[in-house]
Amino acid sequence: MTTQDVFMFVDETGIDEESKILAITCIVTREPEHIRKALTKLKQELVKKKGFKDIPSIQNLQKKGFHYCEDHKDVRSKVIDLIAILPFEAYICYRCKVHNFCPSDGFEWYDQLFGKLMHNRLRKYQSPVSISFEQHGKSFKNREKELEDIIKRIVHQIEREDAVKFHHIPVIKSAGKEESCLAVSDYIAAIFKDYEEALIKVGNENSGSWQARNFSMLRPKIRLIHDYDNNKFFSRHNPFP
Repeated sequence: MTTQDVFMFVDETGIDEESKILAITCIVTREPEHIRKALTKLKQELVKKKGFKDIPSIQNLQKKGFHYCEDHKDVRSKVIDLIAILPFEAYICYRCKVHNFCPSDGFEWYDQLFGKLMHNRLRKYQSPVSISFEQHGKSFKNREKELEDIIKRIVHQIEREDAVKFHHIPVIKSAGKEESCLAVSDYIAAIFKDYEEALIKVGNENSGSWQARNFSMLRPKIRLIHDYDNNKFFSRHNPFP
């Protein structure tokens, strides 16, 4: 690893039956070890902390690490407080689900959002880039190859469009729960989904909700949100509602 290396961690949300949107989140950092150590320290503190030992999700914390949908609300609060000060930037691409969405139909939706997200990110970096995504069941090796092909197509497209040359083709690899940096992507993705779905449901009346509070805590870490369906981009200069 050099000081110029860039690390990206990608996770998705919304494939359950109840969710109204699908989203892919990518966090970008040059300090993955700092993030890992901070999350490990928090995990160890919570496992030992009086008042947390009897929380059901704490029992699995040592083995599985943090996971938004499984963590108790008090654990989530601690994780969000920590994530808000960690060294990374987050990027999101999302779309509304079609009425007949079925996760077992394949990864076409994922590839569409992933491709858009990575095209915008890789345009910024010609330095060595490592991309980690969460394993997809037993077929993760096949997925690794499929996403690798998408990355290569994106690189060739950027080289052609921008008249640049990538001296280092980004490396993509699958990772399991042992990669704690993916917990950050998981939290960002899930918190955005909760906020956007509440916004869809009740509009600006959502401003005082727990979804809005969680999102406001992490909003400064999110550099770009891409509405895939409407091709709209939200940034700090054009804030997400």
